[in-house]
Amino acid sequence: MTEVEETLRRTLGQAAEQAPRLPALLPQRLERVHRRRRQRARIALATAAVVLIGAGAGVVLRGGDTITAVPASGQNTEAPAKQVDKVWPEAVRKVSAKAPDGAPWRPQAFIDDRTLLMEAQGGKAGSTDAVYAYDLDTGTPRKIADVPAPKGTVGFGNGFAVGGGQVAWWTETKDSVAHLWTVPLDGGTPKTVADQRLDTTDDGSGIDGLAVVNDKIVFSLYTGGVFTVPLGGGTVEPVQGGAGMHLLAWPWIGAPGRGGEPQGTPYARIQNVETGETRTAVTQPGEELRLCGVTICLGRTADGTTFFRHRDGSSQKNVPGFVNSAYQPVQDRFYVSSYGAGKPEGVGLYDLETGKSGDLRIPGEGNSIRLPAMDSTGRMLSYPLGDDLYLIDLSKIR
Repeated sequence: MTEVEETLRRTLGQAAEQAPRLPALLPQRLERVHRRRRQRARIALATAAVVLIGAGAGVVLRGGDTITAVPASGQNTEAPAKQVDKVWPEAVRKVSAKAPDGAPWRPQAFIDDRTLLMEAQGGKAGSTDAVYAYDLDTGTPRKIADVPAPKGTVGFGNGFAVGGGQVAWWTETKDSVAHLWTVPLDGGTPKTVADQRLDTTDDGSGIDGLAVVNDKIVFSLYTGGVFTVPLGGGTVEPVQGGAGMHLLAWPWIGAPGRGGEPQGTPYARIQNVETGETRTAVTQPGEELRLCGVTICLGRTADGTTFFRHRDGSSQKNVPGFVNSAYQPVQDRFYVSSYGAGKPEGVGLYDLETGKSGDLRIPGEGNSIRLPAMDSTGRMLSYPLGDDLYLIDLSKIR
């Protein structure tokens, strides 16, 4: 095993001990993948989506939103001059990092402009005990429901999304079946609305994207394929043109995905399933694209310059240093990166449109550092610092 492979393996192990909502069988699956596919170790044991950024690596744990960047030696993104709450005070909120019962919790989605869906973690590693509606104006939580974990559950409460007056999510049982759940936002008893058989040929496949759109749950699989099922329950149906594709941001789907064998830049090819429009990221000779969103891609030129630009090759903006991030640029302007020379010293939020940046005050942990969680819509960043949970609503930044 090379030094890089061992570093990734060790980082995954450390993160697995701390990350909430990590499926119980994932560490064993990671070891099986390593033993059976040594030649694939450089992409970090397949089950986790590992994205190499510049000279560093970001590790995204399947089933959780804890992300660790492992930068290599060299100068990373420039450090912001001010703290994020001084740069964008209108966007930053600080709340308790614990639910009413004392359990750690984290935001998953906006229910409306003043209310967050919060997931409270359970005592069992990787589990989710309950979901709450949290009023940002009053600081008042309201319990929506307990989150069931039937016998045989190995993947607890993943992919929470809101729409149509419902909360939707998925769990996995040890028979390799994903179960899709809903519960009314007003409260009630959760129910399963559909089951989806998972492909087990790649050790630990699952659902890599879930959204609620027009009274339907839309989801995609790590092994490829986009599907819908009525929010009230019914038959799972494949989306036309969705074979081998992954949910990016509805109605956009794309390929390749972010797990499994390396097949190029994630979401280099995307399609709008409502209009049929397709887009392919432009790459110039000698350069490499690392991540793409609907509009913006992150990459490096042949001479090592880091840039963001539109996927059609226009509007390129060069940025100093290496950008260590596991997210696509959101809202066509924001990205998060660790900074520091050699070892990570902190994490910053950067705005491509204005050139402003803010320090999130997240400390380094030796050769690694935790990046904030990003909600599935790209609107909100969140991260704990001590007893506080910091929330950044990117829609408030003008």
